Amino acid sequence: MRHAKAVGRRSWTDHDESRPLDAGGRGQAKWLSDRLASGGSGDPSPLSGVRTSPLTRCVETVELLGQLTDAPVVTDRRLADRRIAPPVDRGSAWVGSAWLGGRALAAVDELVRSHARGRVVVCSHGDVLATLLAVLVGRDGVAVADARVRKGAWVTLTFAAGICVEAVAHEPAPKG
Repeated sequence: MRHAKAVGRRSWTDHDESRPLDAGGRGQAKWLSDRLASGGSGDPSPLSGVRTSPLTRCVETVELLGQLTDAPVVTDRRLADRRIAPPVDRGSAWVGSAWLGGRALAAVDELVRSHARGRVVVCSHGDVLATLLAVLVGRDGVAVADARVRKGAWVTLTFAAGICVEAVAHEPAPKG
């Protein structure tokens, strides 16, 4: 899932990593938590884990979900966006995108192996999720109509034998 709506970058004067959800985003996070905790994503199996970018807006998006399901919420820097990435790309958007997609894919592959029979929610950022979906299309051949994931929206990924076999996009949570 992509994190819920956060306070705008222009109005936030502190470090971007600590930028929180705004009022509408907190409402989206509650809606998402209620929906995903109850299996409203189409998969009624219990939630076995929650992984999130360590940035505040992602953590705040999934905190309630973890509380409702007793699933541990674990932060993973591989799900963070470019602003906290090391400078491996020297300004090249292509290299930066590949780096983000590769890191996110490694995190997802690890989760698929460690939660083979469970359901896991991953919360990240628009650029990370778009590159992850693009990598899954290239590696696994899964059909994805649009790799962009709007704030408060999610994509249900289904894996079989470590391969992504289905990607179903869901509309964003209503704000507030």
